[in-house]
Amino acid sequence: MYYLTRIFLLFTILFAFTNAQAEIKKFNMVFVPASEKGDESDYTGLISIVEDITGFEINTIKVTDYNAAVEAMRAGRADIAWYGGKTYIKAAEIADAEAFAAGVRPGEKDAGYYAYFVVRKDSKIKKFSDIKGKVLSLNSIGSTSGDLIPQVELAKIGLSTINENDFENVFYAGSHDACLLAVLNNKSDVCGMSSRNFEARLADNTFKMEQVRIIHKSDRVPPPPLAYSKRIPLEDRKKIKEAVLNAHKYGEIGGYGGKMSHYISVKDSDYDVLRNVVALLKNKN
Repeated sequence: MYYLTRIFLLFTILFAFTNAQAEIKKFNMVFVPASEKGDESDYTGLISIVEDITGFEINTIKVTDYNAAVEAMRAGRADIAWYGGKTYIKAAEIADAEAFAAGVRPGEKDAGYYAYFVVRKDSKIKKFSDIKGKVLSLNSIGSTSGDLIPQVELAKIGLSTINENDFENVFYAGSHDACLLAVLNNKSDVCGMSSRNFEARLADNTFKMEQVRIIHKSDRVPPPPLAYSKRIPLEDRKKIKEAVLNAHKYGEIGGYGGKMSHYISVKDSDYDVLRNVVALLKNKN
């Protein structure tokens, strides 16, 4: 009888454990590295804490560009994603994405950032309007601070990347880091890039401030949002959001672009300013 009882108890525990394992909800998170040095390690701390709080399993999927991140969510291969602001607008439109959080970097009070126009220190370009007729490098098509916002700033001074008379050449370097390196290596006269990446590469000694000058700074850009698919049940979305907003209380966290001090809540309407910018550029073109 004793052995029968032990066997029954063992099967009961095994059955409960099997059911518990089966009930673990799994979600895929897609990301585009924010820089040449960006990888899964930027997200490990945050994801581990969110998994501990929610009991969910979150798997990461690395893609090479923003359009692939949007397509992954549209096709149901991704449930959560880090997007640039402009890409989020597209994801919200065609992939049922909903922005819910954005990371604040250590020492900063705001999750927003800027687009910088950067030249070499010895450049003859002294003011923003001097870039006409020069070689311009940008990040990649679809980038918010490395394409969209630079286009807006150029339009303010009557320039356009699609007007062949305005620049000697315009090219997309493929990343913010590569855009900056093109300037440093004399392959470009001026670079339009994210202030976040500029400051990160300055901090890790990729370049020194005495090598470059910032000739123009845009207005504030809404932060790259963390978004989830509306296909995720509402209760699960609430759990994920709550866990992300409180993750900093339990350990070191990171995100799009590196270390974060904490996350703040964002909503879809925070990105209306970018929707207006996109509409304005379409009308101008």
